[in-house]
Amino acid sequence: MPETQIATVEVPFEALVKELGAKRAIKFLSEIRRKYGDSVVELRKATETLTIEQIEKEIRQQKKEGKI
Repeated sequence: MPETQIATVEVPFEALVKELGAKRAIKFLSEIRRKYGDSVVELRKATETLTIEQIEKEIRQQKKEGKI
């Protein structure tokens, strides 16, 4: 079983663009800011226990719902 990775907020924007495309990456960041605020400290605190798997699941769900 693969080791679970904890997500960090240090993911470069370029990585998001590569995975989601520019338009979806911007929408994704907008959603994060709306939910958690614009503060890096607030975002880090809100996401410190999220795993990569949880983030991927959320992205898939948002894609399915047509939100991104």
